[in-house]
Amino acid sequence: MQFRLFDLLLPRETQFYTYMHQLADILIEGTSIFKDFIANFEKFSETDIHWNLTKIKDCELKGDIVERKIIDELHKTFITPIDREDIHSIAIGIDRGLDILNSISQKIEMYHVRKFPPNVAAFACLIADIAQLLKDLLKGLEKKKGVDEVFEKMHAVENKADYLFHLSMAELFNGSYSAIDIVRLKDIYEHMESCVDSLDYIGKVVRGILVKLG
Repeated sequence: MQFRLFDLLLPRETQFYTYMHQLADILIEGTSIFKDFIANFEKFSETDIHWNLTKIKDCELKGDIVERKIIDELHKTFITPIDREDIHSIAIGIDRGLDILNSISQKIEMYHVRKFPPNVAAFACLIADIAQLLKDLLKGLEKKKGVDEVFEKMHAVENKADYLFHLSMAELFNGSYSAIDIVRLKDIYEHMESCVDSLDYIGKVVRGILVKLG
């Protein structure tokens, strides 16, 4: 009872939700650009490729700025709407997703990849799907409802990504690819799976938050 009275006297800071939604929006922007980039990759000129990679990098940089705002506010705010450790986990999780997405993009340029198997485009769609679901998850967290349904959808995307990853690995080693292409594509596939996993993990964090809140 004393804790609840104390909680009422010191209102919770709600700006953290605004920042987390901003991060999610930047993630959606980045994953949408990446999905379209991969889908139209073979039509692009070198200039088009560089322009798209620059836009993805810009999203990563914008995410860094918002993530730093969240960390700064955590140092200054006495009472937060949810545990500060959970806010931190969500922020760095989304930022990690953007970092991985940018890393994939940079590898495409460094490896001079100019053609992708269809599974790469399928993976890019899954990344965009789970990013959109993450936005819905944060809305559910703020309203304290609908989280379980969104989490199940996120986990279903993660399962699809796992299956697609194993399918892609089997395809790489079926004798149709050169050794250098195997190395390049394996690295890209592993990063794409890591991107999905990092966003799915945020779903687990949010579900844990609701358990603590009761």
